[in-house]
Amino acid sequence: MCAIPRLTTGTGQLLPFAGAATVAIAAACACNLYGNDGTSLWLTISAPGSEPADVRGRQLAWLLIVGPYALALTVLLTALSGQGWAWPWALGGLAALLGGACGLIPLASLIWVVPLDDAGSPTPQYPLKVYPTLIAVTLTAAPPAAVALAGSLAGLSWLTWLAVPAGIATGAALAWKLGAVAAGRLHRTQVSVLRVLASAG
Repeated sequence: MCAIPRLTTGTGQLLPFAGAATVAIAAACACNLYGNDGTSLWLTISAPGSEPADVRGRQLAWLLIVGPYALALTVLLTALSGQGWAWPWALGGLAALLGGACGLIPLASLIWVVPLDDAGSPTPQYPLKVYPTLIAVTLTAAPPAAVALAGSLAGLSWLTWLAVPAGIATGAALAWKLGAVAAGRLHRTQVSVLRVLASAG
C-alpha cells in the first residue's frame, strides 16, 4: 500500500509509514483472538487467577511477532525514501500504534466474540470487528501526531522530535491499561464466552 506510489509515480512520501500501516492491519486481523481459539478457553477457566497472565501473554506474543518486523520496515523504508522530515512522525506513530494495538486486541476480542464456522473459517460477521478495530488502532497514533504537527507548524525541530517519547508513553500506557481492562473482562465473562464458543461448535 505504501510502496505503490513509489512504484507508480516515483514519490516515496508514504514509505516511512509502511511499518505503521502493517501494525494497524495486523492488529485488525487479530481482533478475534478468543473467538479463533474456540473452546480451548477452558484451559484458562480451569486455572483460576490466570486471566491476567493469559492476556499479557497474548499481548507479548503479538508484539514479538509484529514489532520487530514493523520497526525494521519503518527504519529501512524511511531511510530509503529520503524523507528526513518523517523520522519523528514514523517512529512516534509506530510506538503508539504498537502499544495501542497490544491493548486493543484482547479487549476487542472479548467485547464481541465471533466463533469460527464449522470449517474453522471466519464468518460473515468477522469484518464487522475488523474495520472498527482498524480505525480504533489508527487513532492511538493521534497524540504523537499532534506533537509532531505542533512542532512542524512552529518550525521547532526539538518539539517535532518529542513525538517519539510521546508515542512511547502513549503506547506503554494503552498497552498496560487496556490489557488490565481486558483481563478484568475475561475474569467476569469467561464462562459466558465459553458457552458462546461451545454452542457454535
